[in-house]
This record gives sequence, structure tokens and C-alpha cells, in this order.
Amino acid sequence: MRFRHILPLVVLCLPLRLSAQSPVESDSAEPRAGSGSLAPPLVHSVELQRRDIFDPEESTWYARVANALHIQTRAEIIRRELLFHPGETYDSALVAESERNLRGLGVFRRVQIDSVRTDSGLVMRVVTKDGWSTKADWRFRSAGGDVEFTIGLVEDNLLGTASSAAVRYQKTPDRSTVALGFRQSRLFAGRVGLSAQYQNRSDGQVTALALEQPFFSLTSRAAFRLEGERSDERILRFFNGEDEASDSLSRRYTLVRGTAAWALRGSSRGFLRLGALAQVRRDDFLPRTTTGEFPRTVTAAVGPYLVWNRADFLVTQGVSGFAREEDVDLGTTVRAGAMFAPKAFGYDRDGIAPLVTARIGTRIPGGFGFLEGLAGGLFNSAGLDSGSVQLAATAVLKTRPGHVAVAHVEGGWLEDPLPGAEFDLGLGTGPRAFRSHAFTGDRMVFATAEYRVTVTEDFLGLVGLGVAGFVDHGGAWYAGLPRRLGWDAGVGLRLGASRASDTEALRFDLARRFGNDAQESGWVITVGKGFVFSPVGKRVL
Repeated sequence: MRFRHILPLVVLCLPLRLSAQSPVESDSAEPRAGSGSLAPPLVHSVELQRRDIFDPEESTWYARVANALHIQTRAEIIRRELLFHPGETYDSALVAESERNLRGLGVFRRVQIDSVRTDSGLVMRVVTKDGWSTKADWRFRSAGGDVEFTIGLVEDNLLGTASSAAVRYQKTPDRSTVALGFRQSRLFAGRVGLSAQYQNRSDGQVTALALEQPFFSLTSRAAFRLEGERSDERILRFFNGEDEASDSLSRRYTLVRGTAAWALRGSSRGFLRLGALAQVRRDDFLPRTTTGEFPRTVTAAVGPYLVWNRADFLVTQGVSGFAREEDVDLGTTVRAGAMFAPKAFGYDRDGIAPLVTARIGTRIPGGFGFLEGLAGGLFNSAGLDSGSVQLAATAVLKTRPGHVAVAHVEGGWLEDPLPGAEFDLGLGTGPRAFRSHAFTGDRMVFATAEYRVTVTEDFLGLVGLGVAGFVDHGGAWYAGLPRRLGWDAGVGLRLGASRASDTEALRFDLARRFGNDAQESGWVITVGKGFVFSPVGKRVL
């Protein structure tokens, strides 16, 4: 059995909310050094000031229309994210974490929490400004005759409840897909969230459902997640940059997984958490040219893990988007665990699958950076059955106001991956000017650099605009075969709605592809979102 039958790869990804040049400062209400004789004040009350898409003094016709159409975020949604309450001692770390919680909902364009001393005591003033949460999701890519596009409608603050609902249609060279999604992080009892996804593909279906109570703060004591996924799909395999798949498989996949974790230690400085994971999985493949009976293989695995974190939070603006505060943890997080896969649970041999992930953030002159890594595999009496090693480094430099440079490099190694789990770069994933599946294999390298200049952050109070230059280099290949790599470079526009709830800017890129063994040189137009190296990671309990 392969490692992916034990534990799907938990890739440590760059968060989409990149962060800052200076640490969050303590609130003025915190006693300063040398005033140890003064006890921290008590919070007397919490005052909410909820603002709409446009502030009251903005009285243009489109401001009035937008505010009239928008449903404002409910007060109880805001209050449940606050980690301080009347009668408790003021703590600037909890104030800063409450601001991060509110920004993390993805429904506000601005969040600010201040302390105000009054005759009756310390009043915490929480100001939230809603962002426009109903968005059209549209993306387009064309390279080497391949065309891929997505059109959809996304609502990130349904009825003011911070619930997300989405419908999308996607067309790729391989298939067409209609996708539905829903997510609410505190749907039940104000603590347990629900997420659901359904994809109706031209060659199959995918369904996923999850219930989760996450760690809501650094000091939360416990969390859990229950999830299930089922798919009946077609797997296409491409080799050496070929236009059409030379291998096609049918896949039937079912996963039921439960995770629980407890904090052994937790404070504003970080945490130590112990978790346990158990899963039952079916994952079978059958060549589409075969008419025989579909196999049925069911396995189970269970194991513990530890997560250690040293927290270091920063805030910045103008990296992912425009005129918006962006959060990230620049601390250090290490997770180590192992899954036990005995023969009695459906495997060919008794095995163990260790997994270690690490992520380190740091300040560098003029900016900040990340180092990330993952290593894991399934070992049994025959040795290494399957495994993965992935490493990445990213640097962000703000050379002057309105200017930002981003450089990213990553590499990966896979041993005996499942069909469809190989590295697959092209058409906007990796080198953006190459066609779909231009680079596939079990070895991969990719590097990209981009320099962005903000032209205006808030033109007409509606939109931010920037220009960018970029270069990409990378590819993928199979072990034992020559490396297959490609270059591209170009310029683009960056466009972001300054009143929207999300921070990522749209990319309109004109890229020049430099030819290789599979594709000739040529020009490509792509429309995407965020950075080309920004995957979406799963929350780790």
C-alpha cells in the first residue's frame, strides 16, 4: 500500500494573508514597564460600532445603493470572536488576537479595537467595516491551444452570518464541472462548523462533508474534526508533455476520518497540542479499457501527533491586495506524528507512516520570509513503500511605499505516488505560460519572482490598481528521465476591489513562453487570482 493510503499529504502552504513589517503594538491601556505596582485595568464594557460597505459620510449614489443592498454582519457574529469580556482583566494579546479572529472571517474590509477610559471604567470599542461579500468569480487561461475558464457567484457573508455559499462552472481541457459549496464556521451551538462541497463533473462526481470545532484561539483547550469524502471520477495521466493522456483510469474513493486534539499548554506565546487521528479508506483504480469487476480495497489506520508552536504575529498592507490589513503567523510550527497501518487493517504488511511538517517565519531586512518543509512515508518489512519530501522558501520585500517584491522557490520528491497524485504543472499552476499538463512527474522544482507597483490603492473609493513584472521557471519529470523545465516572463495588471471582503487581487497577465522540447515559444494571456504559488492548505488541529 502507498503512503497516500495512510495520510493525505498535509502541505505547509503560504497563507493567503501575508504579513507585516512591524509587530502589533500593545494597547495603551496595558501598564508599561516600570509601573508594576499598577494592576491591569478591568474591562467595564464592550461597545460595537458596525459600519456598512461605505461609511456614513460617503454619500455618493453608488454608496447608497451598495449599503441598501448589503446585509450588515450581525452583532452576535462579531461578539463571539472576541476573547475579552466585561469584568475581565485587560490583556493586549487577547485584543490583538480578537482582531485577527475578526479579519480571519473574511467579511470585513477594516477591523479596529481600541480601549477608551471613561468615568465608569475601561470601555473596549470594536469598530468593524463590512466588505462587499457578493462576488463574481471569473478566471481565464489560454496556452498552446488549451483554454480553461471559471465563472461563478460567491457570497461570503450570507444574510450577515459570515457563512459562505458558492456556485461555479469550470471548463478545462480535461472536463467540465459544476461545483456547489457551503461553509459556516460556527453553525451549531456557536462552536461547531459545517462545510460541504459537491462537484458534478462531466466524467464523475465528488462529494465532501465536514463537521469541525477548531481551536478558536491560542489558548483554546480542545478541537475536533469529522469528515467524509466520496468520489467516482476519471484519472488522466500525462507523460513527457504529451497533448493527450496516454493512460486513463476510473477511480472509486471513499474516506471517513476523525481527528481530535487537546492543548497540553497554550498562551499568547504559543502552544503544545496532542492529537489523534483515525481513518477508514477505500481507494481503487481500474483501467477504463477494462470491463472486469471493480476491485474493492478497504484499509484503516490510526495514530497520534504533536504540534508545537511559537507564535509571532505581524500585520502588513499591499502584499496580496490593496488598502487592506493582512495577517500571518511568522512564528515557528512543527508537527510530528505517525500512523499505524497493521496488516489486520487491510494492508499487505504491517507498516508505519511517520510524517513531519515544519514552517518557520522570520523578519528579514525590508520584509519577511518563510521556510517550509514536509517529509513522510510508509515503511513496512520490505522497506519504503511510498513517500514524499517537499521544501519551499518565500521572501517578501517592501522596497519602498507601494512597491513589493516576492520571490518563491520550491521542490518536491515523490516515491511511488498514486495515479493522479503526481506533480502536474502548467496552465497557471507553476509556469503560467505553458499548456495544461506540460510538466508531470514524481520530481519537481519551481521558482517565481514578481515585482508589483501600486498605482492607486482606492480609486474612486472602489478599486486598487497596480502593475507587475514576473518571471517563472520550473517543471516536473519522472525519476530516471531527463529533467523537463520551462521559462516564461511577462507583465500584468493587478486589480482589487477596495470595498470587497477578500484581500487577493486579480491577475491579468501577458506572458511570453520560451520554447522547450514540447512547446514552441509564444504569448499567453491569463486571468487568475492571488499568486501562482499560493495553494490552499488544510487547517491542522
